[in-house]
Amino acid sequence: MKKLLLILMLGFVALQITAQKKRMSDNDNLKNKIVDLLNKNDYKGVYNLADISFKKEITEEQLVNFLTGTADLGKIIKTELLSTQKDGVSKYRLFYEKKSLQLDLKATKSLVFNVFGLTYYSLPIVNTRKIFLTDNAMKTKLDSSVQKAVTQYMSNENVSGLSVGVIENGKMFTYHFGEMKKGTKQLPTNETLYEIGSITKTFTGIILANNVKEGKINLHDDIRKYLDGDYPNLQYKNTPIQLVHLSNHTSRLPSQPLIVNTRKDPFDPKQVFTEKILTDILHNIKIDTIPGTKIEYSNFAVSLLGHILEKVNNLTYEQLLEKYIFTPTKMTQSKINFTKNDFKNYAQGYNVAGDTVNYWRNKLVEPAGGIRSTTKDMLLYMKAQLEAQKETATWLSHQLTTGDHKRGKGLNWGISTTKKGYLVWSHDGGTNGFSSLCLIYPELNSGIILLTNNGNHNDQSFYDIGKLIYLDWVK
Repeated sequence: MKKLLLILMLGFVALQITAQKKRMSDNDNLKNKIVDLLNKNDYKGVYNLADISFKKEITEEQLVNFLTGTADLGKIIKTELLSTQKDGVSKYRLFYEKKSLQLDLKATKSLVFNVFGLTYYSLPIVNTRKIFLTDNAMKTKLDSSVQKAVTQYMSNENVSGLSVGVIENGKMFTYHFGEMKKGTKQLPTNETLYEIGSITKTFTGIILANNVKEGKINLHDDIRKYLDGDYPNLQYKNTPIQLVHLSNHTSRLPSQPLIVNTRKDPFDPKQVFTEKILTDILHNIKIDTIPGTKIEYSNFAVSLLGHILEKVNNLTYEQLLEKYIFTPTKMTQSKINFTKNDFKNYAQGYNVAGDTVNYWRNKLVEPAGGIRSTTKDMLLYMKAQLEAQKETATWLSHQLTTGDHKRGKGLNWGISTTKKGYLVWSHDGGTNGFSSLCLIYPELNSGIILLTNNGNHNDQSFYDIGKLIYLDWVK
């Protein structure tokens, strides 16, 4: 009986191994087909391999626009299987000529997928650093909380520097770790400049709110009111895109559309922005859903909003920042454009591969991710959010425009509620060489800002820092 049971068990294991090998074989064959199509720029061909469930969630246009953005990376030279999970999803590293991407793929049958994901490839985290530079005095409970919260992140050899700002009931605290530039042993300071990436969008939301309060615009204005020319395509079933839709990511505009004739990325730092580039992109957009009904993050939508605000005020975006935010809040170190003198305080950015990245400027992307700031200035910014009086422009930017308090949007602010029931206004940011996170808890009269010169936007330990500090507050 025992022998029979053993034979049955071995047979079951053999069946499992056979099934697993078949699944891996299906995924590998599908991966090879997709790589071939990507190298031919046949993005519609990739979409044709999707099953019905995938096509219900993602349109052909959405996938084609997304995949077209990879064209500048060159051809895929080789691939590497990273892992195959229990749910059947295989993860591959695709080695493009310029950088690597990670492909998540699951075949439902031969050459058909229901899972397809393409993201920047992140190097495995190397948690071997035992000691890192810091100015943490380790005297208070908050000091200990912050030190405990950052330890896992800073133990990663790929990370260079990190600055943490905390505001509690009007009092501000700063902590700095690591190096402004690898190998220099130069600790970041309150004056170290970081790229804050998409946290910039919350500034654009506040400028919008100010213009609403001044009566210059209405949140529900059709955006075509502020565009030169005719755009019958910027509506769906006679429902136009409104200004508020640009600010809460319900516009249905793609996140990073390509320049029409060249098929290049308009957000590329080397790209010189012109009005024609913008108008050509807008004329070629097709809206697939009624604006205002579905949240889908769009860098381009906020960039367009900033462009409109420039036209309404006859000021550059940086001048709008100075007028409505930097000067009133005394943020004297924040800026978009650098002078030669600014570079001495500028942290060296590093991408996910650990390579240095250069200073960049692209006028189109400024309202969506162009601000450079410091820990000190970002604490002043959070203080202004917490102190905003009812009915002011800053207060207006925090009000729900879509969704609910569990998961909603204000004017570019993410609005949510923690498991312990506290309201959070938030936004994160990522550029090629920097990551950032802003968390504000109005009911606790507190907030956290994280700034790092590491472009790994997918490192969960970075996001855990804010969570761990918050949990120490509400124990």
